[in-house]
Amino acid sequence: MKKLILFIILSKLTLALGGIEIGTSPTVLSVANPAQTANVTAQAPFFNPAATMFLENGEYIYLGTFGVFPDYETQYNGKTFLKTTTFQPVPSFSYTNKKDNYSYFIASGSLGQGGFLKYNVSYDAIDDFHVTAINPGIVIGGSFFITKNISAGVSARIIYSKIEAKGSIKGEGSFKSYIEATGVAPEISLFYTPTENLNLGIKYLAKTKLDYNGKVKEGSKYIINRVFGKFSVDHRKDFPAVLSLGSLYKINENQRFSLGFNWIMESKKTIDDELYHKYKDTYEYEVGFEQDINEKMTLIFGYGYTAKGTNGHTIGDMTQLDSQQLGVGIKYKYSETTNLYTALGINFYKTDHSKLYNETISTKRREPIFGIGLEKKF
Repeated sequence: MKKLILFIILSKLTLALGGIEIGTSPTVLSVANPAQTANVTAQAPFFNPAATMFLENGEYIYLGTFGVFPDYETQYNGKTFLKTTTFQPVPSFSYTNKKDNYSYFIASGSLGQGGFLKYNVSYDAIDDFHVTAINPGIVIGGSFFITKNISAGVSARIIYSKIEAKGSIKGEGSFKSYIEATGVAPEISLFYTPTENLNLGIKYLAKTKLDYNGKVKEGSKYIINRVFGKFSVDHRKDFPAVLSLGSLYKINENQRFSLGFNWIMESKKTIDDELYHKYKDTYEYEVGFEQDINEKMTLIFGYGYTAKGTNGHTIGDMTQLDSQQLGVGIKYKYSETTNLYTALGINFYKTDHSKLYNETISTKRREPIFGIGLEKKF
């Protein structure tokens, strides 16, 4: 019975890194404060491209990366079955050119879940288990003024997704398999400044269709498809549509307060042969605060809560855990054209307890994060 249960856990395993499974690229600023939909910065192409119209005229480059120190663990009856602490770097980049009446931009980063993870497996039939899940993507588009206080953005998000599993099976030798897909989705955004102290933003990212092609590169196709079917067989699993709302209020010259809300429409995405549960919509709630210390330095604080709604119905699925995000950061104005960022954050996830043949399966996840970034105007 124990071997059957461990087999089922492996066959249903979903691996994750770096926040919820959506098509939004995280940046260094969002580590400190996730409420970015109504903020005007060089990182706006990631969160609300329409906000780029409220930048000063010029060319902007953003470069950043943050490191995630994951601690993921799946337990079977209180004993560790799967565990990883593999460090993950997550880079991001954007270029924006702002003119009087329009702007255009390109941004690139890691979309949704991903990582290069080495798992320790407490199961004598599996050795040297590695999973690579990468979702690099590009956002490209433009923005324009509708009125002097309202702007709109139109862009396309291109996603390449590849998930690979490799290792060795006792008595069968080494194995290697992968699935990969490419998808394109449109997104539209609006930005409104009803007063000089208030910003409002909205963005809609459509569902990204992903038809995965699977291939077994090494090992027994029958065994791999049975144990690691998620990483070897053709199937469809979309990135969901996302509706983002946000506001930013300038309390005074030195203080700003921001709110954000994301509706991730996971119940509407198409998933073929989903074995273990039906997805429900995810809701994210975000709040942030900025305090200018002096002309050079700004302190940034943020909090986010993610309600996945599927706890108790998953088996080893780390993408479906409710979570809380705490962040703090510093923006340093190095010169009139250069801003430097550093951020610290941590994601706390609710431990999930599931039942399988009356046995308890627990899934735990935690992510400390450190990031640095640069914005440069030309």
